[in-house]
Amino acid sequence: MPERVHPDRWLRQAHQRTFARTVQADGRVTIDRRDYYVGQALAGQRVACVVQAASQHFDIWHGDSRVKQLPIKGLHEGPALPFEEYVTLMKQQARSEYRQYLQTHLRYHQGHLWA
Repeated sequence: MPERVHPDRWLRQAHQRTFARTVQADGRVTIDRRDYYVGQALAGQRVACVVQAASQHFDIWHGDSRVKQLPIKGLHEGPALPFEEYVTLMKQQARSEYRQYLQTHLRYHQGHLWA
């Protein structure tokens, strides 16, 4: 195992990756469970969100026009972490995502139809 891990290293692999999204009625798009405000003027329209790794932002494109640059949310933006600290961080994130999943996916139990 490495002694130190940089939590944002994945960003390099995602450079220039494009995510297509439809702008919601309130002007937001969602990428990786995080909301980004694009503008209500584009509500219902498809936009392309292009990762710019070096500057840690998304370029938002509508057709041939770049309409916005938005900083990528959720980055750790710090020095490399000791491996154990990184594992702890990943466990916390996994627990948080699981709790969010449970809140949005209610469990329905069907009772017995016949006693």
